[in-house]
Amino acid sequence: MSNKPNSPNKMSLSGWSGYIEATSEIQYVNKELIQETIKSNNEKYIARGHGCSFGDQALLNSGIVLNTNNLKEIKWITDEIVSVESGVELRELLSELLPRNKTLVGIPGGLQITIGGAISNNIHGKDHWKNGNFSENIISITFIDQEGTKQKVSKQDEVFKYLIGGMGLFGLIISAELKTFDIKSPWIREDTIRLNSKYDFEEFFTSIKSSTLDIDYAVAWLDFSNKKHLGRGIALTGKFIDGKKVTKKYVEEKTKFNKYVFNYFHHNYFWSIARPFYKRPILNSLSLMKYKLTKQVSSSDIFYTDYMWIDNKFIPEYRKIYKPKNFVEVQPLIPINDGYEKFFELLDYLKFNRLEPLFPSVKIHKEHESLWTFAGDGLSICIDIPVARKNFTKTINELYEFLIDIDARVYLAKDSTLDKKFTNKLAPGFNELIEKSNELNFANKFCSNMVNRLKD
Repeated sequence: MSNKPNSPNKMSLSGWSGYIEATSEIQYVNKELIQETIKSNNEKYIARGHGCSFGDQALLNSGIVLNTNNLKEIKWITDEIVSVESGVELRELLSELLPRNKTLVGIPGGLQITIGGAISNNIHGKDHWKNGNFSENIISITFIDQEGTKQKVSKQDEVFKYLIGGMGLFGLIISAELKTFDIKSPWIREDTIRLNSKYDFEEFFTSIKSSTLDIDYAVAWLDFSNKKHLGRGIALTGKFIDGKKVTKKYVEEKTKFNKYVFNYFHHNYFWSIARPFYKRPILNSLSLMKYKLTKQVSSSDIFYTDYMWIDNKFIPEYRKIYKPKNFVEVQPLIPINDGYEKFFELLDYLKFNRLEPLFPSVKIHKEHESLWTFAGDGLSICIDIPVARKNFTKTINELYEFLIDIDARVYLAKDSTLDKKFTNKLAPGFNELIEKSNELNFANKFCSNMVNRLKD
């Protein structure tokens, strides 16, 4: 084995949405040599896993991007605790957990996210209102600090809470010990409920908040086809049920990257053909059709990953519909502690300004102790905006101003376009993170293009 780290290679990188690109020096992490690399160089660094952050969070023009894809070890400590290196993708970890009838809190809709990315963004899933963020799994974190020293920290250590949701600004995460949670089986009873009005919508999410529904997961899809009926849609709930045991190989097969849209059309061809039909009247017609064809109530038993990773199952690589200029996504969280009026105001705003989301899924959230974590008593919705849209920059800034008016916040893992003048209002806690990074001297070694874009 060489006793010298591999030299960085210059290459073009982007976030998942493809909007922001940067030419960066990228170096694959070697566990045996990374400490000396960080200690002996004056470079600045940022970690990058699978590149699932939408914008420039894992990009760095003036420095080195540390790719963690070689950090793949999974090791059981006890029957409940598993040690996982930061380059392991969630789908790879689930192939170990699900055959044991175990899972984690806060599994999101994208199973290609790495453990390092999950920690650095303190991700959330369709169980957020019930179980909280990914941080609920974390017992300890092993990381390399700004001096090149390996440290293992847990809740009693100050830096622990900053590593979680710290967006890579507090060192290079090497591994984490995670607490796993028992489930009946990796099979889920999915109940589909048609929400016929905004009152049904409000009643559904109120019943979730009050724990009236005995479920483990919840998400809703909204029909934007008619401004008179905004708020109606389809609710999809999930609950673990007894089911057959599965093997690691079975899970690996279920979580392979799907190349075929609707399991029939290769994604390269489908999205190229579909691109000219990406027009509001057509999308509204398809939305209405989906709503009308959905039964009032139905139920089916499906595998865990089919419920969680819907886009990979049906619409893989949907971002290609936005080529060649790509898109940005804004995911706001709107408070509902005083009712749902502000959320419905947002729906009216999106419809009036022709910003209807391509996949308008809604999740419910709860509070988290860290201000910089995307959390709160509210509802979130993902808004995709094509860069090719006329008056793109003006549209984005007007949306941010409206979100400030309704006391929303945005998810920085999805962000590409937020301006620093909006940071304190829409990303509360971000500047506190930057100040703490400076105070603890991490800013001398760890930075990103996002930091340079957003900091005061």
